[in-house]
Amino acid sequence: MANSNKNRFLFIGIVLIPMLVAIVYYVAFAKDRYVSVAEVAVRQTDNANPAISNAPGLALLLGATNPTSREETLFLRQYIMSNDMLTVLTKKLQWVDHYSSAYSDPLYWLDRDASQADLLNFYRKVVQVHFDDETGLLAVEVDAFTPEFSQQALKVILEESERFVNDLSHKLTTDQLSFVERELKTARSAYEAKRTELLSFQARNNLLDAEATAASRSAMIASMEGELATEQAKLNGLVSSLSSAAPQVQQQRRKIAAIKKQLIAETQRLIAQEGGSELNTVASKFRDLTIQAGIAEEAYKVSLASLQNTRIEINKKFRSLAVVVSPNLPDSAIYPDRIYNLLTALIALLALLGIVQFVVATIEDHMD
Repeated sequence: MANSNKNRFLFIGIVLIPMLVAIVYYVAFAKDRYVSVAEVAVRQTDNANPAISNAPGLALLLGATNPTSREETLFLRQYIMSNDMLTVLTKKLQWVDHYSSAYSDPLYWLDRDASQADLLNFYRKVVQVHFDDETGLLAVEVDAFTPEFSQQALKVILEESERFVNDLSHKLTTDQLSFVERELKTARSAYEAKRTELLSFQARNNLLDAEATAASRSAMIASMEGELATEQAKLNGLVSSLSSAAPQVQQQRRKIAAIKKQLIAETQRLIAQEGGSELNTVASKFRDLTIQAGIAEEAYKVSLASLQNTRIEINKKFRSLAVVVSPNLPDSAIYPDRIYNLLTALIALLALLGIVQFVVATIEDHMD
């Protein structure tokens, strides 16, 4: 008899009373909650295919989403669950007023004077975001006490999500483009400085191409040396047949002396002495400046091509929010599922009752 009474008390305390409380709550207090659902993803626009770019759903089906968009979709998930999104909803939809109006439901009632941390915790209870690793889609759900508010809240979330994605994409592309433009500006300045230095050097030395001038002068010296050898041979022939005082011999010697004098002058102009500014020194400096200017020019060309390629890639890699499933207007309340919840509670309480009875029986056996 004692065991029967004990089991009855345990049943009443563990199962019956909690079930009565649950029944009263779900029947009298729990408010119907409507859920609006949308599925989105951050995709990469490929301007090379306008037909796909203009059809977000088609782009997703054809695999036009870049793998990096997965990371940005996860960024979007964090933004949706952040206090920034809650602030936007509070301003646009009077979020707190809607949920604080449910006075009868103690589990889903929001205090108007709740702290920011409590507001955020409640927000994360009624707004759920799930990422599907297989499809890369982000499912967003909003619970509300009216179907209209649920749908409207989700629309605001998607609008702000699109703005977030656009801002993020704009910032990434702007930073990338600014870096390339700075590199181009630096390369252009270096090229202009080297070009100006080369032009100034040409103006100071009155030479368009010092290397070409030096080569031409070398050829002239070689020609004069050949001419000198020829004239010297003629002089030897004249000396062998005429006296050294003969007019022809004297004239030939004067001609040879003039050639030698000119040859020495040209050689001195070509070959630099220490501290001199002869043509070989000028040519060497000119060649060094030409090489430096050429390197600077190539660097400028590479930077210019990099800027053009970056602009093309930026156009191809612009991120946008693809709404695969638009926010729906719920036609019936999904939560709370009263029958399911009550049956689940009953099974859990019965299981708890069995555990408690087993523990009590074990203790009594040890006491005996």
